Amino acid sequence: MNLKLLLAEDDVPLREVLVEALTLEGFEVADYDNAEDAIDAAGDEHFDLALFDVVMKGMTGIEALSNLRRLQPNMGIIITTAFATVDVAVDAMKKGADEFLTKPFNLAALSTTLKRVHAERSPLTTIEERSNDQVFSALANPIRRAVINHLRIHQKMKFMDLCRVVGIDDHTKFNFHLRQLVNSGLVEKGEGRIYSLTSRGKEVHSSMMK
Repeated sequence: MNLKLLLAEDDVPLREVLVEALTLEGFEVADYDNAEDAIDAAGDEHFDLALFDVVMKGMTGIEALSNLRRLQPNMGIIITTAFATVDVAVDAMKKGADEFLTKPFNLAALSTTLKRVHAERSPLTTIEERSNDQVFSALANPIRRAVINHLRIHQKMKFMDLCRVVGIDDHTKFNFHLRQLVNSGLVEKGEGRIYSLTSRGKEVHSSMMK
């Protein structure tokens, strides 16, 4: 299984090189030119790793650390910069970075560092156990169970339609529940915020009906 990497880098040529090189190394890369959009992506889907530049327009990579840690506590986070100082590095590590790299860096060494950080961050439980825990957590909430039921009936539904049939007026609250279902692998989000059950979601629904 490819590791999913969240990349925030505003240097376009460098970002393109990183995406190409890391994809060849087996990573599945979602790239953005600012921290804000990357954080939004982290709120919508699971990532194994994040690679953030320090200096970008808007929020800096270091300022983004607390948001990333809150959204995905087990994500491995690497901060990069061309303007490294000891103070910046110490600040990044204190705020939750797992590694701090100075540009320019060797691409092969970067791949090795990413995989090492992921291995160090991964819980000691098996993948299957972690996956089952996520499913049990997702099913513990009646709102999420209702979403699964409606998606099994209607196959695919837009965000607003799901809100309506489930009976939730608070879109922020409902979006949180949908993220939990996506992160647990029961629901997938398509273009236009259209949601549907994954094959595992359908299996879980069948089990719920027994």
